[in-house]
Amino acid sequence: MNAEGRLLHIDEPAMMDCFRTRPGSHPSVGEHAGKYLEAAALSWAFTGNDDVRALMDHFAQSLIDAQLPDGYLGTYSDDQRWTSWDVWVHKYNLAGLLSYYSVTGSQPALETCRRVGDLVVRTFGDSPGQRDILQQAGAHMGMAATSVLEPMCRLYRFTGEQRYLDFARYLVRSYDRPQGPRIITSLIQSGSVRQTANAKAYELMSNLIGLIELYRLTGERAFLEPALIAWRDIASRRLYLTGTTSSGEYFRDDFDLPGEEASNVGQGCATVAWLQLNWHLLRVTGEARYADQIERTVYNQLLAAQDPRNGRLCPFTPLNGRKRPALGANDCVSSQPRGLALIPASVWGSREGGIAVMLYVSGEATIPLRADYAVTIKSETTFPAAGAVTLSVRPPKPARFPLFLRVPAWARSFKASVNRGEELSGAAGDFLRIDRMWKWGDTVRIEMDLSPRLVPGGHSYPDHVALERGPQVLALEAALNPAVPYMHRAAPRTMNPAQITLADATAALPAGWGGTQAYAIDGLASGKPQTLVLVPFADAVNYRVWLPRPDRVTVGQVAVSAFGRESWSRTGSVLGSICDERGDTYRTTFEGAPAREDWYAVEMDEPADIARVVYRHGKVFENGGWFDTSAGKPSIQVRRSRNGPWETVATLETYPAFTSAGIPGLRDGDPYAVRLKQPVHALAVRIVGRPARAFSSCAELAAYVQ
Repeated sequence: MNAEGRLLHIDEPAMMDCFRTRPGSHPSVGEHAGKYLEAAALSWAFTGNDDVRALMDHFAQSLIDAQLPDGYLGTYSDDQRWTSWDVWVHKYNLAGLLSYYSVTGSQPALETCRRVGDLVVRTFGDSPGQRDILQQAGAHMGMAATSVLEPMCRLYRFTGEQRYLDFARYLVRSYDRPQGPRIITSLIQSGSVRQTANAKAYELMSNLIGLIELYRLTGERAFLEPALIAWRDIASRRLYLTGTTSSGEYFRDDFDLPGEEASNVGQGCATVAWLQLNWHLLRVTGEARYADQIERTVYNQLLAAQDPRNGRLCPFTPLNGRKRPALGANDCVSSQPRGLALIPASVWGSREGGIAVMLYVSGEATIPLRADYAVTIKSETTFPAAGAVTLSVRPPKPARFPLFLRVPAWARSFKASVNRGEELSGAAGDFLRIDRMWKWGDTVRIEMDLSPRLVPGGHSYPDHVALERGPQVLALEAALNPAVPYMHRAAPRTMNPAQITLADATAALPAGWGGTQAYAIDGLASGKPQTLVLVPFADAVNYRVWLPRPDRVTVGQVAVSAFGRESWSRTGSVLGSICDERGDTYRTTFEGAPAREDWYAVEMDEPADIARVVYRHGKVFENGGWFDTSAGKPSIQVRRSRNGPWETVATLETYPAFTSAGIPGLRDGDPYAVRLKQPVHALAVRIVGRPARAFSSCAELAAYVQ
């Protein structure tokens, strides 16, 4: 699907126009060509698809032809060179052309990269007359520009030219310059990506990948250590169940993992960067925990971002909500094919003179164990639909070497046997080593336990649980549960995973459904017994991953606005949902400066006759968080059609009279209601008021028909 649904449907003229008629329409528009070329090269290396090869060749030649005589390969006008995202664009052109060279051996591509590298080395540095890469070319405290570290290391690897390695060291030194991101220093001192630079996830992880590449070249542990520190912090405090990180494109506070659509969960670029970070760490350490994370990301967040029916990609993919694949090109849509194309490179590898199996998929690979000896291994399986895998080992002649089988961290039981002989057990989260004399036709049979598991919701969803099966997170899909009108009030019937049975519900899948798996469980819907149908998160369309605990299922009137589409006047610093029927999650409009007006809105899927509106206050801070009523109390407005005007239908008279002078005694989640004089047929509702001091807050905005 990556090739057929995306890579073969790229509009090359539109993507390359920014190079042919500089300047480009957007500061970073030039990144798409390099990202495409990298994805195509990775894909073609494993598929040999002739159509991908032809389009890839055409793209590479277009980039080569777009280079100016001095080596410049950006999209900026001469007077704007090296500002904003210009280095970033060159970074991805280098990455794409180097990937193309690595699979085709194209010397023109490598020479183009040399000229780019030489121009960058001449332009930036510590010498008189050179630019400071942080002050003159760096977004996000310079991290966008310094992330050119990774392709510069690759350029050194391919050419052996010392100046490229010297430049890589200059980039690392730049971290600690005034106003720099202090990536290594900060991670060592704080141990937290949240407290490093401006916590922008994609750019920070891109630099960490470059540091790992620099470690591979030099063997200097100082370059690897910050990546290990960051990985531990992300994996333990900032990782979503589905194998992604970031909300609103930034690392959030410890264990703050909001999963609604409004939270912009798991930027596609950040998902791919997390996947790449684990792949690089797996290569240099050989530790199974990095392969575990690759598996989690691939089977959940990465595959979930692509619509299996048409190949379109989602920039963000929530854990609760609806997937919204995007048309056209943006940074996330361009990034995710690179992650999908990396999957084959994550399946097999060599380790300690033998073969390592990291992911369990059907396929075949030939692994060189030494210069004159390569072993073919073939895998046959329907995993993750079933836990059985058969591996056929085919050495050219009998030889002794180890076979390493990754035992997934989630596996309660992992059994393996060679030629139906003695059964071996593996420890979860490690490799099972089988060291023996192998001959052509030896067969390894594996059985993994795929029984369901319940996962608590943690800090962001304390009264909720999710279900997992093998590597897959399961989701309650609206299309398959027509008898469940309020999905946020549906729950498993028990908290004992041993009493949860996943029955095959594949027959419930409608024609044209993208996935092939569905499971039924005994559950509750608004307190009543109900069979619930779940699908892998990767296949879901309109769904919920986090389900309430059975003892937390609420019964009673439901807001028609519950889990609608949220919006607000200012993005703010706290990203909780305002329509999740929870008074303990909230949103603010804090952006460091006051505003004359704030608003919060919720749009429903269908119009309803709204009779009552309830606003719940969020949280009071010293510098704001409430409404100032000195010029009037907040207004309630409605929109009758999707693009229609907002109409004021009521004033929230029950809201107390507060000003900015003193801090009010409001409790978190306090409700204030207004009943309309007569029901209003509307599609959306919002509250509008004057923020006190610098900002306001909202825990909930709910519309009811009674």
